Amino acid sequence: MHASRVQPNRRLSTTRENQVGLRGKPSRLKLLGISVHICFGGNHMKIKLARWALVVVMGFGLVTSTDLASSAATPDVGGDNSISAYVGTGGLLLPDSFSGSTQTKTAVAICLGCTWRYSIYCMQGANAPCKHAVTSCPRGSLLHRAWFGRTPDTTTVVGSVCWGSSTPVTRRQVEGQVNDYVIRYVPDLRPGFDPPGGSLTTVPVIFWTGQSRSFNPPNFSLSGHSVSITATPTWRWTWDDGTSVWKSVAGAQYPSRQITHQYRSPGSYSVGVTTVWQAKYTVSGIGTFDVSGEVLRQSKTLDVPITSARTVLVSH
Repeated sequence: MHASRVQPNRRLSTTRENQVGLRGKPSRLKLLGISVHICFGGNHMKIKLARWALVVVMGFGLVTSTDLASSAATPDVGGDNSISAYVGTGGLLLPDSFSGSTQTKTAVAICLGCTWRYSIYCMQGANAPCKHAVTSCPRGSLLHRAWFGRTPDTTTVVGSVCWGSSTPVTRRQVEGQVNDYVIRYVPDLRPGFDPPGGSLTTVPVIFWTGQSRSFNPPNFSLSGHSVSITATPTWRWTWDDGTSVWKSVAGAQYPSRQITHQYRSPGSYSVGVTTVWQAKYTVSGIGTFDVSGEVLRQSKTLDVPITSARTVLVSH
């Protein structure tokens, strides 16, 4: 995923030279080494900038400067929606501040190959500083338009969000953390068999995995999104006699007969069992999704002795 991030905020110098007159007197403001003349007349203010576009929002402590020479690569907070603060793919997870419906949030998250972007929420083509983008959101975040489409050329606005300086979260990022949690908390594979000393060629052997049919690692939160996980296994048994089987049940000790196998010939058999874990995760307020592919494999072997059963005639 590629994301172009908002330029870091730069603060104005606060020397005595920068003070602005309030009674119609022109004042001089020095910004990053560039002198700017500001004149107040009635309710009108004219600002002439030689090279810099500025957004100054009084009372919020926010000052953003953008070099016009590189404006094609950075967001223009003056109102050009063709320049995006963030762009990417991978199934965007829209935050709780999203103005649209839950159905839209789910549709955006489902499409891993679709394109999304955030742009500062200003009037298209506006020349004035974008005060509305700041006053509409909590301090530390700006109002953005959220765009979504199958391709970069087909994105349309689906709503708005309040977003700060962190990179928006996608399902790709969440799935990476889901995999880590499954691996960290997965229960051990502890297979066994009955009878414990082995069996006869005429008696099926009972097997089990020592695992449950599902487990739930602890929930976690990522950029305000609460995520819960359910991991489910399937098991492949190889009997060392040329046969194998997949099972969706864990098996259990006698008297359970969920998993059994009968050998026709005596010998020592190396029985293998492999657990293949897959997972689903639920993002609160958005939906439930499958993790792509398998998350983890575990394997163990058991040595199972089998003896021949012989018929003995007894006379009375």
